[in-house]
Amino acid sequence: MVRKAAVAGYFYPGRERELRQMIKELFYSEAGPHGKEEELTKWKEVSGVVSPHAGYIYSGAVACWSFYSLSLASPVDTIVIIGPNHRGAGKRVALSDADFWETPLGEVAVDLEAVEFLASHYPLFSPDSRAHQLEHSVEVQIPFLQYFLPYPFQIVPVTVWDQTLEVALEISRAVQELSRKRKIAVVASSDFSHYEPAQVAEAKDSHAISCIVSLQTEEFYRVIRRENISICGPAGIAALMEYHKRRSQEEGKLLFYSHSGKVSGDYQEVVGYASLIFPVTAE
Repeated sequence: MVRKAAVAGYFYPGRERELRQMIKELFYSEAGPHGKEEELTKWKEVSGVVSPHAGYIYSGAVACWSFYSLSLASPVDTIVIIGPNHRGAGKRVALSDADFWETPLGEVAVDLEAVEFLASHYPLFSPDSRAHQLEHSVEVQIPFLQYFLPYPFQIVPVTVWDQTLEVALEISRAVQELSRKRKIAVVASSDFSHYEPAQVAEAKDSHAISCIVSLQTEEFYRVIRRENISICGPAGIAALMEYHKRRSQEEGKLLFYSHSGKVSGDYQEVVGYASLIFPVTAE
């Protein structure tokens, strides 16, 4: 079964040529990572990245930082993409039951053995097509993987509507066990503050990002609650943080931060976007 693209033509171009051209332009844009190769090649092995999931016109340049950095690190077999379930449909932590995911850049195979392992060993995970059918948070990451990664890979799409710390910890344990069976990287799909004045969003997001890079998972959740930060995918971010802590003492790194106002011109209600990477070893 093939999971067809649900938001092609809306969040990103629906035709291959236009999509490739847009990603190229985002990469070379002022906000993109072009020219930063020397800075980004110092990480040989990474646990994963955090990437935004808005329309490419708004957050695509920020996302390029995550995926270009991932492309410069050691190859992996499988990318576990953890995104929030915005609609609340389906299981609280849902695996994809598709064999392939399709985008305008072609099909990507789902790692069916990994899906079976997670579903059979961790009751929290359930294959559920409803959760993925219309959700964009996982889908919008895939064209970037197809564009930037210079090697074949499989994916494990995961959507989460229960964003609690407890769920994040269980996901991290499952990912850790999966990593014993194949080389993996995690993509935590999340936007940051939603519909705040730019200065407010930047301040709030800075506090959250400080917790993320210093791997303070519980403090990350406390800051979200205390400052009412509308991060939509905290469980995926926290799961990546905890998985990384099991592998390395290296802190996370903020690659780039921006917000929608820098594209739209509306600084009164912005959405924050951050690219972060979790390096295990350096060159």
